Amino acid sequence: MTQARRRVAIVGFGPRGLGALEALVRQALVTGTSVAIDVFDPSRWPGAGPSFSPDESEICLLNLPLRSISLPPPPPCSWVQQDFSTWLKDRLQDGAQDGDAYLPRALLGTYLHERYEALLAQLPEAVSVEHHQARVNAAHQDQTGWRLQCAGHSHGPYEHVLMSLGQPQTDPDPQLERWRKHAHRHGLQLCAAYPGHALIEAADAWAGRIVGIRGLALSSLDVIRMLTLGLGGRFEGTRYIASGREPARIIPFSLDGQPPAPKPLNAALDARFDPLPDEDAAFEAALHAALSGAADAGPSALFGALGAAVARVIHSVGGAVEQDAIQDWLQQEVAAAGSQEQLATSEALRCGIRQAEGQDLPTIGYTVGQLWRKWQPLLRRVYDSRPIPPNTARAFTAFDEGLKRYSYGAPIETARQLLTLIETGLVDPRAADDPDIRLRPEGWEIQAEDTAVIADVMIDSVLPPPALGQVTEPLVSGLLETRVLSALDDGLGARCGSDAVLVRADGTPVQGLGLAGRLSNGSSIASDSIHDCFGDIGDRWAATVLQPT
Repeated sequence: MTQARRRVAIVGFGPRGLGALEALVRQALVTGTSVAIDVFDPSRWPGAGPSFSPDESEICLLNLPLRSISLPPPPPCSWVQQDFSTWLKDRLQDGAQDGDAYLPRALLGTYLHERYEALLAQLPEAVSVEHHQARVNAAHQDQTGWRLQCAGHSHGPYEHVLMSLGQPQTDPDPQLERWRKHAHRHGLQLCAAYPGHALIEAADAWAGRIVGIRGLALSSLDVIRMLTLGLGGRFEGTRYIASGREPARIIPFSLDGQPPAPKPLNAALDARFDPLPDEDAAFEAALHAALSGAADAGPSALFGALGAAVARVIHSVGGAVEQDAIQDWLQQEVAAAGSQEQLATSEALRCGIRQAEGQDLPTIGYTVGQLWRKWQPLLRRVYDSRPIPPNTARAFTAFDEGLKRYSYGAPIETARQLLTLIETGLVDPRAADDPDIRLRPEGWEIQAEDTAVIADVMIDSVLPPPALGQVTEPLVSGLLETRVLSALDDGLGARCGSDAVLVRADGTPVQGLGLAGRLSNGSSIASDSIHDCFGDIGDRWAATVLQPT
């Protein structure tokens, strides 16, 4: 008897969708299953997604050095013959093998798109894949399975649908909502940070103007590079050579004015923060205990293992630190993330650069952040494999989010460039709370101590939080209205199983519907990493989808 071909859909097809597709094809090979897979994404670069689009500006860099990007061919599949670094050899002349280089995100996107095309060219006979260049607006289930709606067209039925949506449409926060109305009322420009090529094109008309940037995280550093290098400026050593097309002044601001710390300069300095095998074991044991214990367990259960590793790292480079000081720092991080740092932006940059270069001893915070970065794969593997109580999920995700100022740190060259621009006066960073931003007909008046400046252009570089309640994407909001989607807790993403299958508020799984990525925040953790897109969740999802019926 001929096996009936099963039908599966993947909605949203950036790197995470590609990872899910690869896992599904592998599982089909292992089980001998015949499956037809439809992928839905409006992009013309399937596999890359907006963040890694091959046509994005080369000004936008990866925040990982080449040596840290491990995307090996997925065994036992023959369609991917090269990992990213090997693939680069044929495409870059100088610096292709420099493991400390931070490359354009567009380059990784080109690799991911070609990886997808290589898969299509070598699909096994029992598997078919079709890309629909369309946005899915709604999903509903009937007796035959799940059906998807795209601009008046219906697709399906599907036995299973995985949503891997990346950053969906969301409601603006109250500040941004007021600013949008203000900009519309007075004919002001309020722009998004991405896509980068569109921002650079718009910025060509901003010479001599004052531009504000909401946020001082990694996206704002991209924006600053676009408004300088993207407009023809260049750096020569510690000097910035202006093109004359730049704004008169660039004013990035955040609540605390603290920039992300740069990652260690090179592999040798980075290796100082490698956990020892016994530290890995202690961290994993503490993590299992924290996640399997009381419903109110939190990251403080990890502080013994984390503190011991921090002390060992600092002592190994000639520093001295007491466990009480480490534990105080960690407890303060839980109470108010980042409140330990009181330096002005430029001095914080100098301190971060000196630590990244190995000139200064690492501080407690810098060491905690680098260890947390090293432990992210272990954190994901343990955390994502089980259901997490809401209180525990909220505490762990908040701790992880706060430490991103270190664990998702900037390329050191970007930090150096920012410091140069601050010293020249072209960039004027500020700490500014909502009351410090006054809306004027001519723009945004940004206060800082005793001075104020009016920006007549504003760029929003703040990434919306992965909170399900703020999402306005029609597909997601429709499933929320019908209670198919349920938030794990206020401010968190959807309730999902370890195989990405959605779980209703009453604890019952949603047959045939899964969700992976940022919108599962809380059910999963640290999902913004490119490596997470090709992680264990995709394999567990594929095994669930193609289990015998």
